[in-house]
Amino acid sequence: MLNANRLVALLGLLLLLGSAQLLAEQRLLDRVVAVVGEEALMESELQDRMQMVRSQIADRGLQVPPDDVLREQVMERLVIDTIQLQLAEEGGLRIDEQTLSGTIDRIARQNEMTRDQFRRAIENDGMTFAAFREQIRQEMLISQVRQRQVGQRIQVSQQEIDNYLSSPEALEEEGREFRVGHILIPVPDSPSPEEVARAQEKAEELLNKIRKEKNFQEVAVSASAGDQAFSGGDLGWRTALALPSLFADRVVTLKEGEIAGPIRSPSGFHLIQLLETRGGSEQLVEQTRARHLLLTPNALRDEEATQALILQMRQRIQEGESLATLASEHSDDRASRQSGGDLGWVSPGQMVPAFEKAMQELEPGEVSQPVQSRFGWHLIEVEERRQADVTDSTRRQQVQQLLSERRFEEEVQNWLREIRDSTWVEIRG
Repeated sequence: MLNANRLVALLGLLLLLGSAQLLAEQRLLDRVVAVVGEEALMESELQDRMQMVRSQIADRGLQVPPDDVLREQVMERLVIDTIQLQLAEEGGLRIDEQTLSGTIDRIARQNEMTRDQFRRAIENDGMTFAAFREQIRQEMLISQVRQRQVGQRIQVSQQEIDNYLSSPEALEEEGREFRVGHILIPVPDSPSPEEVARAQEKAEELLNKIRKEKNFQEVAVSASAGDQAFSGGDLGWRTALALPSLFADRVVTLKEGEIAGPIRSPSGFHLIQLLETRGGSEQLVEQTRARHLLLTPNALRDEEATQALILQMRQRIQEGESLATLASEHSDDRASRQSGGDLGWVSPGQMVPAFEKAMQELEPGEVSQPVQSRFGWHLIEVEERRQADVTDSTRRQQVQQLLSERRFEEEVQNWLREIRDSTWVEIRG
């Protein structure tokens, strides 16, 4: 039989061997599977991500790919995400705890759960709540770095906005309809050049007559070969997509009463007149004409000194100096400084919240107390207010956003390929 000392020694040896085996298993589990730049990706990270992806696929009722296929796909996604997170860190991007908690609370509400219920649901799915928080934080950082890196690449020109707004797609979306007059001067099948020339000449003569006498419908009755000739060529109310494609693009650019043509087609030459339009919506908002003086803290003037100086500026205004004069001499807003701080007509939502709130509380002719925003310290003067129809400007902003979003995903994919190709990556299996 073993004596007590030998038994203790043997138990110690077994514990040591067990610890060594456990450590070896942990090292095997956490072996480096890839190096991205100077950052190592571990087997445990890869396995955690694979398990999360398996759950997502299963939740959708889809077939989970074989492990070797899934591993390759998840590895590549992990590499790409790591590169993006590195760029976020290099760019100084951060997600504070308040923002992160607010996002998680919003996700919980979208799932119709309290925060505690949501936490339990996450843990029941096999993920710790801390790991879930980290996942959301990383997703938010990736979103931010994409917006910063890719968003600045996307430029939508005013011409592109114009082209979209005049397209049948856009007009269909906003519910506009057109009542169009139509005159057709026909040509025979397989016409000779002389027959085409005579028809075009007749169409131009009729166009000149209409422009002089403003009698489109009478001319349609007497000269058009179109189906609606006896109703004055009136095609009735139609959406842009329901108009004949031959002249739909011309119709949407016309003002009421304007005429276009002659337009050539296999059947002859067409004259069209926009009789009326309807649909769309008017959007009235209260606009404010304002000017401001901005002082921004800098290396030579800290926050406290800047606040003291803006108070001095307001005192000078109260003593009779104009904000416009002081802004042209001292404002740190280069865009408005030359015009004495003039901001033009400002619509709701156009300025940062602190500025807009203070501006809305002012009466015309009144100058605000110092207002702090993320740009610095402002003095604001309201000159006048008006009700304005901003349907067109609002629609243009919406279209610019739409076109930007359409391009964003495509540009993101281009950017991801670029950063992947420009980053040193070693896959170790």
